[in-house]
Amino acid sequence: MTTRPAPIARESVRRRSDGSRIGAYCATTLLAFQCFGFVFNARHCWGRYGHPAGWDFLTFWAASRLTLDGTPLDAYSWRAIKDVAEHLSPNIVLPGPWFYPPNFLLLVRPFAWLSAPLAYALFVGLSSALFVFLIRRALPMRPMLIWILAFPGLWLNAAQGQNACITASLVLAAFLSMRKRPVLAGVFIGLLSIKPHLAILFPIALACAGMWTTFIAAAVTAALFTAVSVAVFGLGIVPVFLHGLGEANGYIASGVLPWDQTASLFAALRMAHVASGPAYVAQACQALVAIGAVAWVWRNAKALEVRATALVAGTFMIGPYIYNYDAVWLGVPLALIAARAMHDGWLRGELAILGIAWLYPQMGNLLAEQFGVGPGPLVFASLMVVAIRRARLEATAIRKLAADPAMDRTR
Repeated sequence: MTTRPAPIARESVRRRSDGSRIGAYCATTLLAFQCFGFVFNARHCWGRYGHPAGWDFLTFWAASRLTLDGTPLDAYSWRAIKDVAEHLSPNIVLPGPWFYPPNFLLLVRPFAWLSAPLAYALFVGLSSALFVFLIRRALPMRPMLIWILAFPGLWLNAAQGQNACITASLVLAAFLSMRKRPVLAGVFIGLLSIKPHLAILFPIALACAGMWTTFIAAAVTAALFTAVSVAVFGLGIVPVFLHGLGEANGYIASGVLPWDQTASLFAALRMAHVASGPAYVAQACQALVAIGAVAWVWRNAKALEVRATALVAGTFMIGPYIYNYDAVWLGVPLALIAARAMHDGWLRGELAILGIAWLYPQMGNLLAEQFGVGPGPLVFASLMVVAIRRARLEATAIRKLAADPAMDRTR
């Protein structure tokens, strides 16, 4: 006879249901709050400046206009970018400089045929929809849709008019394709040449995993994409772009590009009044640690979510020029780990780390403004610890299975 297990089981189900319902309410509230803030800010900026915010996209649009006018090299002139923006409205918020490679200039070129507000809406709408679609592929559980839509990184990227949803979608598409379509995965990685400093760890990771088909496909795609872009805009764009990289480094070192919106260790140390030299040394040391950790994880782990977590965390640890809006990338490992945890459960402390990472894109800006230092380096280091911990557990399980094949209950 069973008298207590049934009520206990019902109570456990009820608690899980209540917890899920409370979580859905929280996500819905956050989503509504972010929607309201986005719409309110867009209406305010439209009335005051003649453009619905998205000032980073205004740089993209101005650069695309310069290519349409037959002067693509002027896209790397901050003065030319400002001149184009000022034609929209005398009260316009002046955009920042253009430092992107010719590949991204080719991608945004068609937006020059549209008005700036329409181009902004189309750019943000399409890139956000693509990101949500791919995250849903990785995390298909219906209750998770509200959490995907409420992801703060999505709204920060949209408000700034940035391209992080595009680069994050390429990364996730590559991961989802790696096992069955390695060539297609390489194509997606090669397309990251629109923002190459975010793809810098992929060659190391793929080489350590022995994924040479994907490696070669990525290299060929990046080379062809670059060749087409240079052919369209002319060979002269290459030295202009390389000169722009030097300017970008100077701007980030001096704080012309705001440190409080930056996710790197270098920016955090500069905000704490550490001199440039020691800050660069610390950044370089962190980069070496990140490279070693990514290489070890991709060499020893097979699980997709573990590799994705290590690579995304390492990408945010390796360079000084990375911003909080790029943290849309965090949605990739969060979705993949959540999908696995739905079946296998969470490790101790893991849910708290991933919860903080989920909130980070908006939290990073707020904390940097309030306390004068951003939490990004700690968040990314914690994610790397999650990846290493899961990789070690996976390696241990494989060794035990090799020692005692009878442990494999799946056969």
